Amino acid sequence: MPRLAKLSKKQKITFLADLEHGYRPFDKHALKLLQSLLDDGDAEVRAEAIACLWLDPDPRWIDMLIKKVDDDIHADVRAHAISALGRYVYEGEIAVEDGWESPEVSIQTDDYTRVCDFLFRIAQDVDEPLETRRYAIEALAFRTDDAEVLDLIEWAYQHKDRRLKVSAIFAMARNGDPRFYKAILSELHSGDPEIQHEAIHAAGEMGIPEAARALTELIRDKSLRKSLRLLSIYALGQTGHESAYAVLDQLTHSRDRDVRQVAQDAIEEWLLVNSEQMEMDRADLGDDFASDDFPDIWNDEFGTFSRN
Repeated sequence: MPRLAKLSKKQKITFLADLEHGYRPFDKHALKLLQSLLDDGDAEVRAEAIACLWLDPDPRWIDMLIKKVDDDIHADVRAHAISALGRYVYEGEIAVEDGWESPEVSIQTDDYTRVCDFLFRIAQDVDEPLETRRYAIEALAFRTDDAEVLDLIEWAYQHKDRRLKVSAIFAMARNGDPRFYKAILSELHSGDPEIQHEAIHAAGEMGIPEAARALTELIRDKSLRKSLRLLSIYALGQTGHESAYAVLDQLTHSRDRDVRQVAQDAIEEWLLVNSEQMEMDRADLGDDFASDDFPDIWNDEFGTFSRN
């Protein structure tokens, strides 16, 4: 690995991007260079280095990230540090579900609590810039069944600053509470492309079946930018709605290679959602039912499915 002093800014950014996207192994050598870049003199490099810490939710980074939020003069660096702290909220929520004594847990209760308390302070502080508060709300969104978090998301959604609305919809997707379905459905046809993008993503991420009709309309809207149409195709598969398969199957024969590929990926999502539902239905029926009493949708419905 090259010496840090010999690296240009472009080389540092490239290294960090490769690390973040998995093109470079997160080994001890990469970690050593990453650690040296956390205090780089260039704010863009510092921000990108902090973003990579999402891949390494080691509690040893918590104090440093909190200090970056409190002390760094660059908004981008602070925002990335807040986002990175969100990984600890995510890990804490897994620990709550699996039990804190599980060997898979990478965070302790005291670390989880102080990260959440810090993020709540940022999110609720009226003296903090809105740009900072929005990222704190996004980070806290992993906390499900938390009334304070739900209220913060609602507040951000109703705020007149569109940036907060964008973050609110992003946070809705992370949180997954059904109370947000109505808001997401209403934004699928938003005239603001960024808000519409987040709403489409949220509809798929939350698997909202009621979004299927609107997503199909977006897919067929040739005036819509291609990136949003592709996102709508994938989200349609994630909804698992019974009408989605026929639409997606038709799209696998599109002349556009990108459309074909995304449609194929969306069908895989559709199959996954429906297989999970089928397993739950099987469990609900119990062992008294023979397998012949439950239709084999894999053979009967998709046996002739092929990817061209």
